[in-house]
Amino acid sequence: MASITVEKPPAAVKMSVSKENRYIIKEANTRQELDDILEVIWAANYKPYEPFVQLFFPVLGYTEAHREAAIMESKERFWSQHQADPSSHWYYAFDTVSGQNVGCAQWVISERNLFAAGVPNLTAPWWPEGECRDFCESILNQVYQPRASWMTRPHCALNWLAVRPSHRLRGVGSLLMDVGISRADGLNLECWMEASTMGKPLYEKFGFRSLLKLAFDNERIDASDEWRKCAHEMTPPPIFAMWRPKKGVWKSEAGEQTKLPWHLGTA
Repeated sequence: MASITVEKPPAAVKMSVSKENRYIIKEANTRQELDDILEVIWAANYKPYEPFVQLFFPVLGYTEAHREAAIMESKERFWSQHQADPSSHWYYAFDTVSGQNVGCAQWVISERNLFAAGVPNLTAPWWPEGECRDFCESILNQVYQPRASWMTRPHCALNWLAVRPSHRLRGVGSLLMDVGISRADGLNLECWMEASTMGKPLYEKFGFRSLLKLAFDNERIDASDEWRKCAHEMTPPPIFAMWRPKKGVWKSEAGEQTKLPWHLGTA
């Protein structure tokens, strides 16, 4: 995937969320940093439990060893994907008090139409072949349909944002949003994300608005018991396709409403 050439920010950007300037935002550059980020994602998505976590990180068994194997696989996969994609930028919030990584975000910056060939068919090779993989791929492709249909221009996309449960409501999510929005505005890019109900109020504070609420179709004619089990356990709640125009400007100085993505054409 081609990416826009940007100057990397300093290794650590200090941003205040309290009088003590407790949290520091850093960009991940090493395997260890990304491994620590995956630990945050696992922790965040199990409190409360998000069905999406099982789509991306299947635990193929019931023991602690099965869970550890799933965590190890996810770390290998995310590191490989990150290395292969120069448009991928992972940031994390470092807590100077506990010495822990307590939050993370992946911002992806693209300088061309990623979907010139149409909507891609997403696959989930981290699942064994079978109906569970088919179910996962069905959900992922439904998630991606609005993005691939409407984001046919250079843009900045938030793919992941997670905060450890013990550090929520302390401004960590806002710091991770700040760094991505600052880069997008510096490059004059519109922004995109798929948001949960829990995350939506935070994103709205940064100029995102919901364009579409997407409920997932998990029906299949003559569905097997395995498919029905997947539908029962792994169908996510509805999500919101959210967009932010360049610089977050929804109305011009003349009072004209900003054109929405489906009116903006392609790159």
